[in-house]
Amino acid sequence: MLVNQDRMINEVMLGLAVPATGPFNPASKQYDPALKPYPYDPDKALQLLADAGWKDRGRGVLTNDAGDQFEFTLTYPSGSANYQKMALLLKDLFARAKIRMNTDEQEFSVFGDRLKHRQFDAISLGWTAGIETDIFQMFHSSQIADGGDDFMSYRSPELDATIEQARRTLDENARMALWRKAHDIIYDDQPYTFLFFPKNLVFLDKRIANVQKLPLGLNSDSEWFVPKDQQRWTK
Repeated sequence: MLVNQDRMINEVMLGLAVPATGPFNPASKQYDPALKPYPYDPDKALQLLADAGWKDRGRGVLTNDAGDQFEFTLTYPSGSANYQKMALLLKDLFARAKIRMNTDEQEFSVFGDRLKHRQFDAISLGWTAGIETDIFQMFHSSQIADGGDDFMSYRSPELDATIEQARRTLDENARMALWRKAHDIIYDDQPYTFLFFPKNLVFLDKRIANVQKLPLGLNSDSEWFVPKDQQRWTK
């Protein structure tokens, strides 16, 4: 509730994104449309933090009863202006709640090594999501160790069972209901703070034929061409 998704989409992505509530693409039947993004609500967030023992004791940063300061480092890949902008926006949003966030921009090979060995306080990264996405690799507890991609060591027996059942269910309607249940579990637990699904801005000359708009974008795997009567250059 300290993350302002609207500002991130409008100021970082220039409006070319939609809010995320979980790992599934909004165009997929796996996605539960009844789930709405958590609101940006700093007052509610501060109350939740206070309930957990993190309070403003006049030291400029939230502290707990032991005197520990609420301070952490966000690690993210270098080379992306969007990552830099997101990190600065998050730093500002958290500072308003008296949480100190440090930034740690790393070259991707170093970033990958940090992920592999779980050497981070917090990370920012992106996943792809198609029409049907198997989230076993990201969220099943068996993927915590031995090079798995459950980087945050998230463990939910209920989610594990739901993922396993979905993977072996052949009936599409029953399978999609299970994936939506998985979406609900992840939404409630929030192992990630889900941000947005980016959009692509594409410019195409009107002469190019066989371009079709599909649920996930353009049919880039099909042959595009310029009809002979509209061709401007020939060999």
